[in-house]
Amino acid sequence: MSRKNQLEPLEEGWVAFHTKDGERWRHKDLTEGRVGEGYRVFISDAGEERRYRFSATEPHDATTADLREQLTSADRVDAPSGTVPERGDEGSR
Repeated sequence: MSRKNQLEPLEEGWVAFHTKDGERWRHKDLTEGRVGEGYRVFISDAGEERRYRFSATEPHDATTADLREQLTSADRVDAPSGTVPERGDEGSR
């Protein structure tokens, strides 16, 4: 399997993945539950931030394909949160 089709665990609960065109994004769920309302934050290596809102019955588990789909329907955020580690600061795995 290509590295671009794998999830990459990072520090503080962030997980990186690549879009089909190779762009690297990181995501983190900002809710406690595994199902139901809440949202997932996406931040690109270029600094763009988006938020995907879960429906009331939607599971939060996701494959790379699910993340790519959620990213395309996520809302853009004007000011990035700045809470994601910089690339290279993820620590050892």
